[in-house]
Amino acid sequence: MSEQKSTAAELMGNILDAEMVVEYLEQHPNFFEQHGHLLSQMNLRHQQAGSISLVERQQRILREQIAALQEEITSLMVNARRSEKIFKGYSALYVQLLKCETIDDVLASMKETFQQKLALPELSLKFFDSPIELAEQYSFTSDTHKQLLSKRFANGSVYLGRVSKEEQKLLFRDEQVESVALVLLGNNQELGMLAFGSKDPAHFEPEMDYLLITQLQALLSVILPRLLAQTD
Repeated sequence: MSEQKSTAAELMGNILDAEMVVEYLEQHPNFFEQHGHLLSQMNLRHQQAGSISLVERQQRILREQIAALQEEITSLMVNARRSEKIFKGYSALYVQLLKCETIDDVLASMKETFQQKLALPELSLKFFDSPIELAEQYSFTSDTHKQLLSKRFANGSVYLGRVSKEEQKLLFRDEQVESVALVLLGNNQELGMLAFGSKDPAHFEPEMDYLLITQLQALLSVILPRLLAQTD
């Protein structure tokens, strides 16, 4: 029994000693600069490289950290360029929309921006109670839009995410759409719906920021009633 206690006490002493060393080194990060001769006596076991010095191990860790930082910076730069492209696309679109004289002009301007410049293949503009003079592509039956409204707009006037295959058929020509942005139009969301479709499942997600979309929503809610009144 006494031998077991002695062994346990020895192990506990080693653990405490190790913890004290770690704590001391954390509080004195320049320790090895003042005691450089110790570095030549220290080795760290590595599975692939065998026994390597502490300095070599530190250098390897630093290289890995630098590589990770470079990758992060590259990702940030790519996202920044993408955000700049999107912002410029929206800004140019606002100017074009203010010059539109018909609903067809509005749809053509948006398709030029979103399909050609921003790589969103599918876009549709629907009105809940469209004038007879408008083409069928703008029509939305009451049953159809009520179905969409009840499912997708419980928490606001913009929906980002996935829709069912049946809903895709109601909105887009291409049934391969994987994520969508649905935007209600009008001061009270009574006018109609603008829909964007992407083949990328992660392009539109509920958590993403949609400030630019709401700005477009506000602008269209002013422009479209005036143009619709001209078709009456």
